[in-house]
Parts: sequence; structure tokens; C-alpha cells
Amino acid sequence: MHTVPDLFLNKIVPHPNNENTLGVMLSGSFARGEDGPNSDVGLCQYVRELPANENEHLCLRIMNGYLVGVKLTTPEKEFAGLQNPEQAIWIVPGLRQACILLDKDGSLAVLKETAANAIWEPLHGAANAYTSWMLPTNAEAVLKILDGLAQRNESKTLYALWGLTHGPANRLLVQSGILIHTENAFIDFAQVAAGRTSDLTRQFRLATGLDPLTPEELALGGCGSAAVRLYCGTTRLMQKILLPEDAVVVSRTMDILAQAGY
Repeated sequence: MHTVPDLFLNKIVPHPNNENTLGVMLSGSFARGEDGPNSDVGLCQYVRELPANENEHLCLRIMNGYLVGVKLTTPEKEFAGLQNPEQAIWIVPGLRQACILLDKDGSLAVLKETAANAIWEPLHGAANAYTSWMLPTNAEAVLKILDGLAQRNESKTLYALWGLTHGPANRLLVQSGILIHTENAFIDFAQVAAGRTSDLTRQFRLATGLDPLTPEELALGGCGSAAVRLYCGTTRLMQKILLPEDAVVVSRTMDILAQAGY
């Protein structure tokens, strides 16, 4: 563990401490005690009002040899995120592990306490609805991959492949309510949610290049086909939670894939 010196934190925290600032939290690997020599220092600055320019909501700077990232948000936005399943799987563990460096009005302490006491059951219905809504959005990527493979179009296939590997993994994590304490564990958690030895995980590993393709398979075709099979498997797994209007899109997409041999 390469712990960031308190002296350094004492120097940088006053920097964002202005009239608009309500508090500052240390986040990421340093807050978890898992930092290394190449870790960045993550700070979350809570403000009364966010700048109109969204480019100012996140900045990265080199300070005393550290890469320091400062994310601007509001307590209200974080509280809202705790009620949103897609955001909650990240925000809840992030707040639980964060260290309060500055808390002018006590709102950050309330945030941490809320996250500490958060339970998933009230969000389960919203998580199912989110998953149902998102699965049809992947249909376009699936059809692009079919066209891209048929046309031997590398750019079209690869662009669709990016979304089709991350997308189903994210849907599975949200629907399962798995809390992600660091983005570094996203890939591992996705495989745990699917089952380490399941076909879903097998297709995910082939699509992302974690496992080698067979010698006779070309990389683009093998990865693209695996991504399509990943979508098929995820859709079958989530069939029971699909809302009627979403099921229509998914069903039509699955018919097209069946005709293509998937």
C-alpha cells in the first residue's frame, strides 16, 4: 500500500474550499487502502451549484507528483443516484469506502450514513425495468454486427462489439444488484454474476479476447459471433422480466438471429 501523505491532503483540500464548496471526500484506491505507486488520488468535491460547463465537472491535474482527479457533484445528485439502480451499484460502495476530508454542513456524513444503511430490495423493481428497457437498445448493435460480419466491415463490427460486450455485462450486474466497489473489478463481477463456468461467461471471454479463439477462426468473426451469442444468452436469461413493449423488439431481434444461425 502506497498511502497518500496527510500533509499532501492538507495542502490540496483547501484548494477547492470556496464559498460554493460544501465538502470533499477522498475516494478510490487511496480511500480503500489498495493504492499503489501508480494510483491516482480521487477527490469528490460537493458543491452548492455545478458549473454550467460540464467540462468543468471533472478535472485531472498533476500535484506533487500525484495524478489528482477532482469530480464535482452535489449532495442532491448523489442522493438521487442512491435511488437509481444503474448508479446505485457504483455510488453505494463508493460512499461507503470514501473518507470525509471536509464537511461544512454535515451533508456528507448523512450521505455516508444513507449509503451504509442502503438495501437493494426497494430498487429491485426499478432494476428489472431498467434492464428491460436497455436490452432492446442493444438490438441495433447486434444487427450492426451481423451486417459488419457479412460485409467484412471491420470498423462497423468493432464499433458495435464495444457496446455489445459492456452492455449485457452491465445489465446483468444491475439486475443482480451487485455493488461494484471499483471499476477494476467490473469484468470479474460480471463473470461472477453470469456464473464462472456458464456459457454466458464463455462467450463474454471470447468476445473480449480474454480467451483465445480456435485456430481456424478469424479474430473479427470469432469475437463478433461470440458477442451476438452473449446477447442471445443474456436475453434468454432476462426473458421473464421484459416489459411487453420491450419484448416485441427483443423477440424480433431474436428471430433475425435465429434465421442467421444463432
